[in-house]
Amino acid sequence: MTRSQAIDKALEYYSKRRQDAERQQDEREAKAASAIPELRSLLSERAALPLSTLKLAISQPGSASDVAELMRQKGLELNRRIRKALSEAGFPEDYISIKYECENCRDTGYVHGSMPPEMCACFEKRIFRLMNEDRKNGAFGACFEDFDENAIPDKVLAGERIPQNTTQRQLTLRARDVCRAYCDRYPENQSHGFIIHGNAGLGKTFLLSCMYNELISKGVNAIAVSSYELMERIRSKFFHLENADEAFDELIDADALFIDDLGVEPMMRNTEEFLCMLLNARMDSQKHTVITTNLMQAQLLDRYSERVMSRLADRRYWFHLQLLGDDLRRHGQ
Repeated sequence: MTRSQAIDKALEYYSKRRQDAERQQDEREAKAASAIPELRSLLSERAALPLSTLKLAISQPGSASDVAELMRQKGLELNRRIRKALSEAGFPEDYISIKYECENCRDTGYVHGSMPPEMCACFEKRIFRLMNEDRKNGAFGACFEDFDENAIPDKVLAGERIPQNTTQRQLTLRARDVCRAYCDRYPENQSHGFIIHGNAGLGKTFLLSCMYNELISKGVNAIAVSSYELMERIRSKFFHLENADEAFDELIDADALFIDDLGVEPMMRNTEEFLCMLLNARMDSQKHTVITTNLMQAQLLDRYSERVMSRLADRRYWFHLQLLGDDLRRHGQ
């Protein structure tokens, strides 16, 4: 789902929310009016106040400010009488006030009274949730609570850079903790970029999904794509297909972008140009980017140009994490 599609869907939701709030207000008002004989006349008088103010101001153009103040005082007095009538009848003073779920935007999606219109934080969260709800039900649905250490072999690993007697389970648990700490520190991370290296079947996509959903749960504007979807967006932009600019710009603008399995996508003309454009834009603006890949840095250089590799190797932006061990999908077979 694109951002514009999510905005349209969110506006429909907010419209229904306002209608529900207004219907509930009407029901409370009818209940109160049946118990308070004078209430309807007070409400009618208050509702007619704006029009009567306008008419009086037109008829007395030289005293518009005085008219406005007079009517403001009259409105305050009517509100006082309405609250008093409700209270004396045993109702809360705000019983017939409309009850919005978000008072900041009054369920419009935009901050009340802001000029120019400014999206409310609740509306932004709704958009992000809509854009990513299909992800949470699909390939990127895992979260840290799903982590099962018993699914990881407790087998000692061998290697020059691995502490003696370290098992695959221990190394993977440490990797999980590093990934979680990255999310806990967001957005104040020392390294805004995060690359998880490792052979197929070591849990890279699982960890990426956990990080993605952890940030989504915090209301972060995060987007997760496979390398194939990334290339599809690049292809669409290159061939100027419908909505292609918007789909590619979403990857640039997202506060946190997750790219899974970089390096397995089919290479095509201008792939590296747009990949460089994406990386440059995100690194320049210090946005957070998380990538998983089966390739180590030397292999990335073989696949991509020096232009791409120079960006992926920038230690000022990227933190590199490597997973080692046996394919988890074969563990226990």
